[in-house]
Amino acid sequence: MSKGGRYLNNHQPKKPKKVWKIILIVLAVIVLLLALLAVGLWIYMRSMLGLVNQVQATDPTFVTTEDTQPTVTGTTEGTQGESEATEESTEPEQTWPQVVSTQNVTTFMLVGQDNREGETEEQHKLSDSMIMCTINRETNTLTMTSILRDCYVPLPAYAGHGAGRNRINVCYALGSQWTGSSKGGMEMLALCVEQNFGIPIDHTIEVGFDSFEQIIDLLGGVDIELTEAEAKYMTDEIGYVGDMEPGYQTLDGLEALAYARIRKIDADGDFSRTNRQRTIINSLLSKCVKMNLWDLHKLATQILPLITTDMSTDEMSNYIWEFLPMLKDLTIVSQQIPLDKEVLSEVVPGTWSYNGVTKDGIGGVMEVNTWAHKQFLQQQLGYADVEE
Repeated sequence: MSKGGRYLNNHQPKKPKKVWKIILIVLAVIVLLLALLAVGLWIYMRSMLGLVNQVQATDPTFVTTEDTQPTVTGTTEGTQGESEATEESTEPEQTWPQVVSTQNVTTFMLVGQDNREGETEEQHKLSDSMIMCTINRETNTLTMTSILRDCYVPLPAYAGHGAGRNRINVCYALGSQWTGSSKGGMEMLALCVEQNFGIPIDHTIEVGFDSFEQIIDLLGGVDIELTEAEAKYMTDEIGYVGDMEPGYQTLDGLEALAYARIRKIDADGDFSRTNRQRTIINSLLSKCVKMNLWDLHKLATQILPLITTDMSTDEMSNYIWEFLPMLKDLTIVSQQIPLDKEVLSEVVPGTWSYNGVTKDGIGGVMEVNTWAHKQFLQQQLGYADVEE
């Protein structure tokens, strides 16, 4: 053996244990920081979602057992001072479509209700706009389906009251009145949509006229291209928005609300009107996607208190974590019901006109083939077990 060989073999340098300790400490610190970041994000999200108005369960003291006719006080465009129930409620087991559900699809009802500052819920709370926002997890699609407010359908019995047949937008007002809470309006409208069109409504989000204006203004307006007819109508007929010019421009909250409610210049009435509403939503979504995180944070602190929902903080948080990764490649589809070919032309006394059809000065509403629409919607939105 060479000189010094045994000594060298017995005294080879070894990796100091301190190196592994340092590596483990660094990893532990990284894991701890990530955990703290996750907890911080969770706390931040919970605090932000706490700004949203969350409706409580309906108060049982408002629920009666009397079978009374519905009454809506006050007036609004397209609805008389008192909403009449002209027929008895239809038995659901005989004519209403079957409600089906699937774990792959979630539907939120977005309601724009016409209550304004200074008015009580008993005076006004008609759902001026109703948009079903359906998210299909398999196809990564958001489908916005406007339900035209002039749809004349059987309203469900609710809170001890029979509602007969009426405009679908009356549902929200009746449910709110009969229970003294927006929760009642959400429940009754959801029940009406489920029973007539076979689509389960998972949650409802409500925005009033005043809140709508404020949200648009907080976002710096909404980019819309006005037609010549739209600009002329907003200037000459609406008036309070001032002189409007046709072309691509940014509308403020008041102008956007006026634009969203235009219907008298269109031969198809609410069909074009609801298309304008979806156009506004698409424009706002495009605007939000381009904002940085700090601007989104400032915006959220101002907008969230203007929104009312029946979702709990936990439910909102879970949906956000689930749907955020879908936004990048999300496909947006826009449509409305009733389908033009499935609108019947019956005239109902005491209502407004559709496509200019009138009778003795009294207009007609849209009678709807609910069975055909149920099949269309369930196939289009991705719900299972559609009966032929």
